[in-house]
Amino acid sequence: MQSGFTAHVTAAEWRWVTLVTVALVLLAFAPYGLLILSGASVGDWQFMGVLHNSRDGATYLSKMMLGAQGSWLVQFLHTPEFHSGAFIQVIYPALGHLGALFGIPLLVLFHIARVVASVLMYLAIYQLAATVWMRVRTRRIFFVMASLGAGLGWLYAIVSGGRVDAPDLSIPEAFPLQSTFVNVHFPLAIACLAVLASILIEVFRPGATDEPQLTNTGIIAVITSLALALLYPQALVPLGGALVLFAGWRWWRKKQIVGRELLWLLVVVLPAVPVAIYYAAVVVYNPAMAEWSRQNVTSAPSPLVLAIGFAFPLMIALPGIYRAVRHRESYDDRFMLVWLLVMLVAIYLPTNIQRRFAVGMMLPLAYFATRALEAFWFQRLSNQRWRYRLLMVALPVMALTHLFVLFIPTLPFLVNRPQDTQGLFLERDYIPVLSWLDARTDEADVVLASEVVSLWLPGWSGMRVVYGHPFETLQAETKQAQVEAWYTGEGDCGQLLETFNVRYVIFGPEEARLGDAPCLDSLQRVVRNGEVAVYSP
Repeated sequence: MQSGFTAHVTAAEWRWVTLVTVALVLLAFAPYGLLILSGASVGDWQFMGVLHNSRDGATYLSKMMLGAQGSWLVQFLHTPEFHSGAFIQVIYPALGHLGALFGIPLLVLFHIARVVASVLMYLAIYQLAATVWMRVRTRRIFFVMASLGAGLGWLYAIVSGGRVDAPDLSIPEAFPLQSTFVNVHFPLAIACLAVLASILIEVFRPGATDEPQLTNTGIIAVITSLALALLYPQALVPLGGALVLFAGWRWWRKKQIVGRELLWLLVVVLPAVPVAIYYAAVVVYNPAMAEWSRQNVTSAPSPLVLAIGFAFPLMIALPGIYRAVRHRESYDDRFMLVWLLVMLVAIYLPTNIQRRFAVGMMLPLAYFATRALEAFWFQRLSNQRWRYRLLMVALPVMALTHLFVLFIPTLPFLVNRPQDTQGLFLERDYIPVLSWLDARTDEADVVLASEVVSLWLPGWSGMRVVYGHPFETLQAETKQAQVEAWYTGEGDCGQLLETFNVRYVIFGPEEARLGDAPCLDSLQRVVRNGEVAVYSP
């Protein structure tokens, strides 16, 4: 491992970062390659295109579909009610517009965007390392630690009988590598956090004199803050809170407010304020968004389980955290410590989005782990070879949960049980039906189907469904019960269809698992493909 010192990032460093980034991106897509090689979409089953967090992945595709149809406002297509849209999660309608402009299939574009977001994130993480450290070895340690660090979630899941509430199993936005498995906006948000942290560390260092301007990183801070507010507004709460506390502490020590530092604080915070006000107004005055917010509960794990989810980097980081608390030698230490503490406080505030505040938590934690390795752990190993040998052994162990999360969704198909994938695969007979519906419906039409089929209908064919998602179906529990009752014949056959103005009803193997659907006797069959049929009231 190179151990030279440099004030800037050399071409050789960027080549190393590029090589590692390509390897990590290929790793993130390895399960897709495995499914292709195993014939995942050959025979009776069709892979629906999103492997990790597929339930939310289907909603991202539905928002891209809205963009492809010309909209910039997000509506929830997984609910039958037509409602006012909102300018939220704008990255996905934007991708939809891009797909329509260049004729790129939305699913393909979703994965291309994941690759681009991943690359930007890894580059930003290394830039943060280069901002903090001049030693190349230390930069690389931080980069690898931040990218691969995880805890003992895999072991916790086994010992606890299948519980998946450990952070490294349930909060992918906290871990850079895992964020690349699931969507576009998580890695982009972490990239924005890394860029802002780099800027703040530079401008708050002793001797810094630059004021924010269009010709320096001031404009980058404005753009990045605004981008983060649009991508992942919750991330600005811990970062902004840490910035205010850190600046306030400095001013209290100096007995004065430093104008230059106040300007930088405003440059980071103010661009996000209008977006925050807009989001608050949307939740208050848009009933659909208010219901979505009420249902979208992401509770934090207990402190013990939180520690288990970050076990390895946390144990390594403890001497670094202790040193920062005890000695307070470095301004970088102080800022990172405040950021980490504010994150922990925000996670346990009484809100319904607790775990959202953990986005990018591996950045400050990897910072202290790197500090501890250089200043504490390596000092206890005088033999340099043994340092690197132990590090090379520790990294795969530390990343084991990521590998667990990465490949576990492929197991049902690999053992020839695609029906156990909870919607990752659908029987192939559904696919021509989705295409048939796509040609005859739009976002105003409502289709009744089982939950697993309704999950994919909006993103694949662009229509609404009665129930398809626990968060984005309004009054989701009620509608789920109504759909199940209709297929079992326990509900009023005509009331559900009339209430939601259902245009088509699907009946296939997934619906047959709910019941025999005696209500179909009063409907007209309009098309059939194998075991899947479409009916019209």
